[in-house]
Amino acid sequence: MLNKHRKTSIAYFVIASLGLISAWVLNGITVMTGQDYVGAWFGTAVDWVLSSDLLIVAVAAAIFMIYEGRRLGMKHVWAYIALSSITAMAFTFPLFLGMRERAILKRELAGGRLDSFEFDGHRVRVWVPGDLSETTPVLVMHDGKNLFDLGETFAGHTWEVIPAIRDGLRAKAPLVIGVWGLSDETRLRELSPEKIVREDVDHFWKNVPADYQTTGREPFGDSYVSLISDAILPFMLERYGIQHSIKRTAVMGSSMGGLMSLYILGERPEVFGTAICFSTHWPFGEKRMVEGLVGRLPESGHRVWTDTGTIELDQNYPPFHALAVEKLKERGYTEPKNLVAAIYPNTGHHESYWSRRVADALNWWLEAPGRDQV
Repeated sequence: MLNKHRKTSIAYFVIASLGLISAWVLNGITVMTGQDYVGAWFGTAVDWVLSSDLLIVAVAAAIFMIYEGRRLGMKHVWAYIALSSITAMAFTFPLFLGMRERAILKRELAGGRLDSFEFDGHRVRVWVPGDLSETTPVLVMHDGKNLFDLGETFAGHTWEVIPAIRDGLRAKAPLVIGVWGLSDETRLRELSPEKIVREDVDHFWKNVPADYQTTGREPFGDSYVSLISDAILPFMLERYGIQHSIKRTAVMGSSMGGLMSLYILGERPEVFGTAICFSTHWPFGEKRMVEGLVGRLPESGHRVWTDTGTIELDQNYPPFHALAVEKLKERGYTEPKNLVAAIYPNTGHHESYWSRRVADALNWWLEAPGRDQV
């Protein structure tokens, strides 16, 4: 969908170019041949009809440009209207429409931009805030295809990360690194906490439908941890000139991505300071997963957000969620400073639900002023 605005703007710019060329060529011919402009516009009843139609369209276009310019914060809209008097509306109006598409794109990107990379078969999309600096926080997110662009998402809905930052964040905007999985078919294997699952592969996969086991059950989550921690994150810190800080570095995901976020926090506590986990998929291993993951977490100085809904797949989570909260508190995580253990009634297992709490989670992580801790 974001590419749609870019492509549409290019189409409008092409039309504007054609309008400018035709205006200058035809006006040049008219002047060189000594044609009568006034007579041509108003000489006959037909001329009056056509001239009136064009005038009404021009007025409507001018009103539209003024209204849209104000709505989108576009500057110097008057220049498009003034330029029409010495060129042609066939040039200035499509030019305005092209710039309007760019303004919409800028708004949807919250003043930032999206960069693209690839690491070891994984596509990586990075949202770069407009006020990037060496102290910019860094957020690594799993399932990158579902984060930014509706045209890329698997589930028909994105996390709406950029709108959450634009409309709901009350702290310095983070650099958001969205890491795509190797494939949909291998997602569970890649997001499996490998050292825990290898203790008893059959136990952890016993409740997983056969459709999710078509590529096997062998976990390779440690390779994913290394990819993020040893390759992607260091590259991004250097490329964007950001100084690493545990406090300002978080990892975030949902479902299996929630498990992996906790696993990464336990495996690389010197890299990540916070794990944000929506609808953490505790049924993958049940009690053994809870105890295995929480038992690997650092005891102090780190922070965990873990939550659950109550419907759809999430209806199976509350007992394990409660156990995880109990174990986290035993390990020294205290609410609300270092732990959020939220239950969202009547919400389920989908991006449309998770997107509603992105801003709140980011405000908690970044300790935004004025926020009541959960």
